[in-house]
Amino acid sequence: METVTRGRTMERQIFKGFPIYDHEAFATLEHLFEENRGLIMASLPWLVAELIEDFGFREALEFVYCHGGRKIYLRNDRADLARKMDLNISQKLHERILNLSSSSGYVEIPSPWGVSESIRRALIMGDYSKGMNREEIRQTYGLSSRALTNIFSVNRN
Repeated sequence: METVTRGRTMERQIFKGFPIYDHEAFATLEHLFEENRGLIMASLPWLVAELIEDFGFREALEFVYCHGGRKIYLRNDRADLARKMDLNISQKLHERILNLSSSSGYVEIPSPWGVSESIRRALIMGDYSKGMNREEIRQTYGLSSRALTNIFSVNRN
């Protein structure tokens, strides 16, 4: 999908945060997910975690990549939600979505960038708890000192 910005055409996916089209990078991300599954699942928005449980890591992230940032109106009709989400939603997942969504009748699909940041923060905190020092983390994850300080200050609260 392209967006026109100040007369320029810009590919929307360059700001999405997932390496969906870089198969090698995505394979690395999948491997890191499997190694740190519990830590990452606990850090993700509930809908993304539910989608991973039902569809797997790749399909869930591809869904978030394509639909992130949107709201979907919920009805009590599983087939309607499955059509809107373009996923074969099970009855169990449909009930979980209905129970966990807001009282407004909508479910918000988290943004790809936010999900990507949640995964990165979980991996950073996991590496820190395994003994990696802050400088190693900063270099490994390509963070500025200030960004690293912000991550640790948020996770302390």
